[in-house]
Amino acid sequence: MSARLSFLDAARGLAVIAMLLANLINVFAPVRPRWLGHNLGDELQLFDLPAPVFQFLIGTSLMLFLARHARAGAPEIVRRLAIRRFVMLIALGGILDALAAGHLEVRWGVLQTLGMGGLVAVVFAGTSDAVALGVAALILATHYGPGNNAVHRSAMDCLPFLSLTLLGLVVGRPLASGDRTRFRRRAFIAAWGCLTLAVGLRLAGIPFNKVTGTSSFVALAGAVGSTLMLALESIDASGLPAPRSLVLLGANALTAWVLQYVLIFYPVTYAVTLPELSVATNLGIVVVAAGALAALTLALARRGIRVPI
Repeated sequence: MSARLSFLDAARGLAVIAMLLANLINVFAPVRPRWLGHNLGDELQLFDLPAPVFQFLIGTSLMLFLARHARAGAPEIVRRLAIRRFVMLIALGGILDALAAGHLEVRWGVLQTLGMGGLVAVVFAGTSDAVALGVAALILATHYGPGNNAVHRSAMDCLPFLSLTLLGLVVGRPLASGDRTRFRRRAFIAAWGCLTLAVGLRLAGIPFNKVTGTSSFVALAGAVGSTLMLALESIDASGLPAPRSLVLLGANALTAWVLQYVLIFYPVTYAVTLPELSVATNLGIVVVAAGALAALTLALARRGIRVPI
């Protein structure tokens, strides 16, 4: 199967918009309702979920990438191309985060974790579903919570989120051959299986913690990612396509992510002192800023301008 899937790009679009909103709230609205925060430790909040859902989508996107390029070259060449792209993504994330911190050093963050997930998924893309899921389960079992460090702290500490990429790879594998019926079955099983596991682990005393990637939280994110994909695919199959702007934004999600650094993070870090405004005004600025980043990303994409990774 060679064509892009609009519902997958729509899922990426929704995820990146939510990720931008979460970050912009931290920048422009330090005082806000608690439920609008994220990374609050053992408190599960709505904006904790977009980044791990995007991590899940990396696995599904990889299967389609490998299928799209399979006809253009030998499988080994295509895998090397995928590896090169994920290495570049890790390097880009390191540069962006180092500049945002105000000094050059090796740093780990969201793009780096996404890239590492992609590298691991490339390794297991050619293995059986049982092997890929077995590795994901092993990661969850050995990184279930108490001994975890912050997921975005280092290449080793991001391991809990890599299980999401492997799950996305297995769930999305049928899409590479155009088998949507099998995909729906897998997404349904993954959604309910992960939700059951998440609830069971939480009842067993393992909190939902996005910062450290506890097993209960990772399982919950897997359930949300699978459900999102299943819902959007079902809507697409019914003949109701996703908005073209959302699809285009999802296909250019990396551009939007880079623009937030260049146009928001760096000016605030180095040049702009934010005034003290009301909570409502600050939240309004968040919405406007997110809309502006999305609009600029779309304008650039329509002119063929994007981050070339």
